[in-house]
Amino acid sequence: MVSWLRESWVKALVAVGLLGVFFGNQGFRSLVRNWIELRGLSREIAALEEENSRTAAQLKELRESDSALEREARRVGFIKPGETEYRFEPPKK
Repeated sequence: MVSWLRESWVKALVAVGLLGVFFGNQGFRSLVRNWIELRGLSREIAALEEENSRTAAQLKELRESDSALEREARRVGFIKPGETEYRFEPPKK
């Protein structure tokens, strides 16, 4: 190790200097932190775009199909006029 250092002390000094410049200042750390945040936000944007496309497809189906609209209305608890709603107690254990 010592012999290597004697032979290439200039390279070692330049390497230590570059490490000091890159990791010793706030700018580089800020750049890395911003890059990590950008990747996270890009993943979030992709997930939101996928959710948006699913919601748009569901909305299109509800606008075009009466049966889909009725199915969704019944899912949230609507009943047709004249129908009787029956409610049962859940079974006891």
